[in-house]
Amino acid sequence: MQKKGCLLIVDDEDCGRSILEILLQPENYQLEFAVNGEDALLKATELMPDLILLDIIMPRMDGFEVCKRLREHPKLAEVPVIMLTAISDRATRLKGIKAGADDFITKPFDKLELLARVNTIIRLNRYRRLSTERMRFDWVVEQSDDGYLLLDDDSIRYANSAARLYLGLLSENINSVKFTEHLATQNLKQEPNDAWKNWPESNIGNISRYLVRPETQHSQLLWLQVYILESPFDNFCGQLVRLTDVSTHMNLQQQMWTFQSLVSHKLRAPLNGLISLQFLDQENIDLSSQKAHSLLSIAKDSAKRLQEQILDILRYLDSSQLLEQGNIFKLADLADLLNKIKIDLELEPISIQIDNNLNNKSIAISSQGLELILHESFTNSKKFHPSNTPTLEISAQISDNNMLLLLISDNGRYMSNQELNKVWTPYYQSEKYFTGEVNGMGLGLSMIAKLVLGSGGSYNLYNRNDIPGVTLELLLPIGLIQNS
Repeated sequence: MQKKGCLLIVDDEDCGRSILEILLQPENYQLEFAVNGEDALLKATELMPDLILLDIIMPRMDGFEVCKRLREHPKLAEVPVIMLTAISDRATRLKGIKAGADDFITKPFDKLELLARVNTIIRLNRYRRLSTERMRFDWVVEQSDDGYLLLDDDSIRYANSAARLYLGLLSENINSVKFTEHLATQNLKQEPNDAWKNWPESNIGNISRYLVRPETQHSQLLWLQVYILESPFDNFCGQLVRLTDVSTHMNLQQQMWTFQSLVSHKLRAPLNGLISLQFLDQENIDLSSQKAHSLLSIAKDSAKRLQEQILDILRYLDSSQLLEQGNIFKLADLADLLNKIKIDLELEPISIQIDNNLNNKSIAISSQGLELILHESFTNSKKFHPSNTPTLEISAQISDNNMLLLLISDNGRYMSNQELNKVWTPYYQSEKYFTGEVNGMGLGLSMIAKLVLGSGGSYNLYNRNDIPGVTLELLLPIGLIQNS
């Protein structure tokens, strides 16, 4: 049976220690003993008892001095002390209180009074310790950068300061707030959809849950990763939820991918052109021939283009962000951008249908950002086509909710539901299972998702109904072009 608490009994007389042992032993306390003041201070430091029963009249160091030193000790200052005395006058009690005693028991002991006072002091001390630990815990949780929520039937029962900040909660009406309903009022999107279908059950598999708030003129892009933790309370049937701000990590990951993609597709074409120089090194070629002049012209154009592309990359590196936030893309330039990417990737002619009503509108994403999204999409269509020659159909129109609906369809292959659910997961490489090859890092579609969500849009990928192939569906917020 677990002991109810540790009692340190301090008395220089064997008789006094024995009486207290006889009275307290049946109560299942851990009893420890000290025979003088010095011994009491040493054992108290070692044991950290729940209560000290301290005799006043002792040689060399009396109980008053022991109590005073206990109160001066940083670790023992709050240990309860009951003084044992045969003297019950007012002066003695006042001196004991001044020394720091919590209570007094007069000799000879009344058993019922002794047990009642000891039990009461032990219980109050335990409550005090729990309250202190709770205050410390509350302080740590309130200072945490992570948000913590207690949910009961989707109702928020508790939210620390970080959670209230992330979710825009007012502490005075917190108990009337439904978690999932409140997300919509704060423009926080639950992404990806599949990960939230079984909410609030613990997430199964490798797909993480996120809450995403797009960047606006008044607030930065926010990514919150959502975890359901095991509740520390035995009688609590709800969920303990942690919200971790991963915006910096997401932005860094996006910038790394952006730079890699930028270098890859800007440098590949001019470098291929420079290969023509190796043909001029052949022994049997006439450097004055038309063929040699053609190869030199190709190499010259490629070198010039390579220089321009490298300077473009360096300009990117000089800017504060690879994708400058706050830029817009004029949709009147969409057809030119689509054809540029088609040429870069050496694709077959593509079908482009753009609603004329979009000509005076823009989307809240930089031209570099949209180029990377489209380039990655076209690259995937080429990669997964059986002969690497996809036929692409692009449609751009205004959706029912006044957003840009951009549809990119290819004639590649059918994808299983399992693949469609996983392609947005970082480092998932579908081509490994289709072609046996592993090209790239498997970050392309994941980064497309982050760029689209960061601009306040949404994305979807599904199989075509008419022929083998897939359609990438992007919804992006649009606005009118402001006259300068």
